[in-house]
Amino acid sequence: MAKEKPSEELKVIQIPEVLPVLTLAGAFVFPKMLFPLEVSGTSEIALIDEAMAGDRLIGLVMLKHKAEEGEISRLKEDYYSIGTSVVILRMAKTADNKAQLLLQGISRFRIVEFEEGKPYLRARVENLEDVELKDIEVEALMANLIGLFERIVAPGPQ
Repeated sequence: MAKEKPSEELKVIQIPEVLPVLTLAGAFVFPKMLFPLEVSGTSEIALIDEAMAGDRLIGLVMLKHKAEEGEISRLKEDYYSIGTSVVILRMAKTADNKAQLLLQGISRFRIVEFEEGKPYLRARVENLEDVELKDIEVEALMANLIGLFERIVAPGPQ
C-alpha cells in the first residue's frame, strides 16, 4: 500500500466553519509549512486538549499588538484578518504545564467573527483558496532561484 504525500493529504482535509484559535506574536505560518510551537497557559492547554480529542485542527492568527500575559482579546481589530489553519501532527506535554507541538499549515482563512462560550478564542472563518500563478515571469524567477540555491549549497570555494 503506497503512502500518500503530505500535500495530497492536506487537500482532502475539510476545514470547519468555526476553528479554535491560537495567537502568535512575531511569526508567520504559511500553508504546507511545518512549524514547532510551545504553548502554555490554562486556556491554551484546554484548546490543545480539545483539538487533540477531535480533528486536531486549529487556527493561527497574528496579534497586531503584543498582549499582556494571559490576556485574551475578543476584539476583531486586535488581530490580522487572515490566519492559517493547521493540523497538529505531534504533541507532547511537559511537567511544567506546557505543550510542545509540531504543526503543519493547511490553508489560509479570513476571520468573520469571534465566538463566545469557551475559555479560549474561537472564530467563525471563511476559507480562502490559493490561486497558483505560473506564467513565464514566475518560471524565470523560479529557475533563477534554483540556480542561486545550487550555487550556495555546492561544495568548494565559489
